[in-house]
Amino acid sequence: MYKWQGDIREPDFDLALASSYVGKYILIGVSYFDAAGNFIEQKQMHGVVSSASPEGLKISLRGAREGESWVMPPNLDSVSVASPGLYSLRSTGEEIENPDLLSTWNVTKPNQL
Repeated sequence: MYKWQGDIREPDFDLALASSYVGKYILIGVSYFDAAGNFIEQKQMHGVVSSASPEGLKISLRGAREGESWVMPPNLDSVSVASPGLYSLRSTGEEIENPDLLSTWNVTKPNQL
């Protein structure tokens, strides 16, 4: 299972809004950068939001990651309504038609000691 690490609980977490995402199809992009801000890689995944809580949103992944799950941080500002259309995932070659939601994340990896 893919799961974020850290404690970034949102003090104003909107459980009603988060709960409205349950059952929706979401397309997720995560871009990784090194400590100097240089791009490392991008991961893309998609699936159905299966639960929502102040600890995060659990996504039941589909397609290339079928059978896996990913828990994203409970920052609802990273979620938006998707425009209708066909979305091509460069990282997997998959095409997703008309997802309900989009979520993008930028992750900066710490310096290695």
